Amino acid sequence: MRDIAQRAGVHASTVSRALRNDPRITETQRAIIRRAAQELGYRSNPLIAALMTARRSRSGHTYKATIGFLKKHAADRTAWFGQNYGQLIAGARTRALAQGYQLEEFNLEDPELTPRRITEILQHRGVQGLLVAPLHSIHDSIDLDWSQFCTVAVGYSLNQVPLSRVAHNHFSGLILAVKKCRNLGHRRLGLVLQERVAEKVGKRWVGAALLDQSAQPTADRVPPLLLEHWNEAEFSAWFHTYEPEVILGVNLAEIPHWLTRLGKRVPQDVGIVSLDRRSGDRGIAGINQDYAHVGGNAVDLLIGMLHRNERGLPAKPSVVLSDGAWINGRSLRPKAKYPTRDP
Repeated sequence: MRDIAQRAGVHASTVSRALRNDPRITETQRAIIRRAAQELGYRSNPLIAALMTARRSRSGHTYKATIGFLKKHAADRTAWFGQNYGQLIAGARTRALAQGYQLEEFNLEDPELTPRRITEILQHRGVQGLLVAPLHSIHDSIDLDWSQFCTVAVGYSLNQVPLSRVAHNHFSGLILAVKKCRNLGHRRLGLVLQERVAEKVGKRWVGAALLDQSAQPTADRVPPLLLEHWNEAEFSAWFHTYEPEVILGVNLAEIPHWLTRLGKRVPQDVGIVSLDRRSGDRGIAGINQDYAHVGGNAVDLLIGMLHRNERGLPAKPSVVLSDGAWINGRSLRPKAKYPTRDP
C-alpha cells in the first residue's frame, strides 16, 4: 500500500479506499492508483479484503467470507437443477460453513448480465472465490472477467476456459459398473448415451467402454450407441443388430418403454445400469457419483487457491477426481436368471 501511495502521490488510506472503489475517491484518482498498483504488480488478498469489509461493517455476526456458486439455467428449470445438483450444492455449502465461509448462488441465465455487470455484482457482494456448476452442454458458456477471481469448475462442461476443476471419475465409474455386470455373468454390454452427455464428460465413458470391448471376444462386442437425441428407431436397429444383455447409460427412463415394444422385459430379459444413479432412481442398479463429496472437494480446492491468492486463469489447471460407489438394484439380475440367448 505504501509503495502504491508513494508512486501515486497520495496517502495510503486513499489507496485503500480507491482499491475498494470507494465513491469518496474520484474516478480519475482511482484510475491513477489502479495503474500504479498494476505497475507494481499488486494483488490484494481476497480473504483479508473480505475480513476488513466485515470489520468496517461493525456487525456483531461471526465473520464469514463468501463463495459464489455460479449456475446457468432457465427459470423454468429451477426444479430440474435442484433435483440434479441439489446434493452438489448441499455438500459444497456444508464444507464451506465448516471452514468459515458462506455459499451464495448466482444464476447467470439473464441475458442482461454482461461480463462487466456480473463482475461488478460479485465484487460488490465481496465474492472473490467462485464455484461453477455443470452446464447443460459443452456448447454453453459463461463470460466473465476470470482474472478477478479464484475459480473452480465442477465437471468438464465449461471447456472453453482453462480452469482448475473437480469431477467424478467417469472412467473408473464405468469400469466398476462393467466389472459388476461381468461378475453376474453378463457378456454383451451396451453403452447408450446422448452425444451431448458423452461430450460433457470428455467422452470418458465412451473411452472406458471401448477399452473394455477391445478385451472381449469379437462375438461379444457391442459398440456404444451415441444418439444426437433420444431416438427409438435408432435404438431398436442397434438392439436388433447387437442384442446386448445389459444397457448402461444415464437418463434411461425411456429405455424400458422401448424394450417393452421390442418384446423385452427389464430385468428378466435385459438389465439396466445407470452410470449416474440418483436418490430418486429406486430399484436401478448403478454408480452413485456422490455429488455431495464432489461439492466438498470443490470447496477444499477453492479455499486453498484463496489462501494462496491464485486469481485468474492458471497456467497449469488442476483436476481433482473422486470415485463413485456401486449400488445394487432390481434392474440387474445374475445371468443365470435370464433366458438363454439364441445362437
